[in-house]
Amino acid sequence: MAATGADVLEVHHHDDSVSRYQEVEYCAWQGGVTVYRGGTEIARHDDVLGTQAVKLAERLP
Repeated sequence: MAATGADVLEVHHHDDSVSRYQEVEYCAWQGGVTVYRGGTEIARHDDVLGTQAVKLAERLP
């Protein structure tokens, strides 16, 4: 599975909590998500209701 990049990733959990990550890659799978930074796994959640990923626009000079 290929990882998708996100400037900001929000992971919404079944208990209504939200985990937030910045400048990461992630692989979503049914009911869960694995979060990577620099190719290293930094988090794995298996209680996911949904995710929201944001790619920020680059600033022009």
